[in-house]
Amino acid sequence: MSKVFKACPLFDAHKTFVTLPMGAAMLHDYPDSKQFVSKITEQIPDAQQEFFYTASFLKSYSRKSEATYRSYRNEVERLLLWSWTVANKSVIALRRPDLEAYFDFVHSPPAHWVGTSVADRFRPIDGQARQNQNWRPFVVKIAKQDRRKALDSGLTIPTTTSGHSLSHEAMKICYSALSCFYDYLTDEGYAFGNPIPAIRKQSPFLIKGATSKSIKRLSDLQWDFVLDCARAAADKDIEHERTLFVIAMLKTLYLRVSELSDRNNWEPVWKHFWQDSDGNSWLKVLGKGNKIRDVSVPSSLSPYIGRYQDYRQSQSVSFGLNAALVAKNRGVGGMTARQLRRIVQHAFDLAHDKMAAEGFVDEAQALREATTHWLRHTGASKDIATRPLKHMADDLGHASMGTTDQVYIQSDMKDRARSGKQREV
Repeated sequence: MSKVFKACPLFDAHKTFVTLPMGAAMLHDYPDSKQFVSKITEQIPDAQQEFFYTASFLKSYSRKSEATYRSYRNEVERLLLWSWTVANKSVIALRRPDLEAYFDFVHSPPAHWVGTSVADRFRPIDGQARQNQNWRPFVVKIAKQDRRKALDSGLTIPTTTSGHSLSHEAMKICYSALSCFYDYLTDEGYAFGNPIPAIRKQSPFLIKGATSKSIKRLSDLQWDFVLDCARAAADKDIEHERTLFVIAMLKTLYLRVSELSDRNNWEPVWKHFWQDSDGNSWLKVLGKGNKIRDVSVPSSLSPYIGRYQDYRQSQSVSFGLNAALVAKNRGVGGMTARQLRRIVQHAFDLAHDKMAAEGFVDEAQALREATTHWLRHTGASKDIATRPLKHMADDLGHASMGTTDQVYIQSDMKDRARSGKQREV
């Protein structure tokens, strides 16, 4: 196998992809991809038709959500590129041994298929989307703590593309996405069946079993510092009222960052705060699976909501119920998930510096690994002991209380460990 990456990205980001026409016109502004598909078609006559079927499959799933499109796009694009450039076969010509070899490949991809950082597939040049030579189908993951430590020390971020392997969860997504893909091809009359379920049953990469799950959350000390530092920043500079509001909302209401961000099919606005006939406060959010739910808003959050609301009113005379819930300080409209993560990271950085200065070195270092999602876990982990499981599941947006129980309740493991210690040899 050649150790030079010779493939080309095929499908653009969701925002652009959904605007593209179907058929050959889709590649009109993508000369590198068009040339790549044409060259492959000379060797594999079905390749161009497979590209169009795959684009149609992604168009269908792009309607559900950007996250679903992105996940499925990554998996089917990898399969096409491998099938065409490594197996030298069309996708429908792949048999069970071929696909088993593909899953081996995906689980431990060769170094030249792995990038050192996330890169856009295309770069705009002279009105066209040209291939980004730094893009690869896989990206090596570097621990956030290691990355921050290197940056703080002025050192080069340690990276190696050798030995990269996909996690158990990533392999589950791979099997699921490709199974949907083959179901689609079969329904369209292009493929003669879906071989993925049978292969999945015998997969060595899908591990079953129950183990104690360590929930990634902030310690009580870390949360106190994060909240205090955000409050101090807001007291000093009113532009940081947004920072205080964001971290308080994410933690207290157990929100995913996407539920606070602007999306193609949903814009969080102030009228999504509402009260029922008994005076109870709620926030309407759009969660995973395009499911709307109402999250109970505790009285303790009211001061933080009020502070940010007062700030917004002072900045704009047009502020009202239809205004974006979290707005750009400069500009119009709401914020993306990426922008919100940057706000949270700034709050974490402030807390890290203060903790380190006050001698809490280990806790400060551990905070370097924290992500925005830790705030959701922090709030839920703290409240699970005092709130009914059904109430927690509804506010978290879990379809089943079993999910909430499995993720956040560890008492049975503690009891089992306690009784296990009493065993004798």
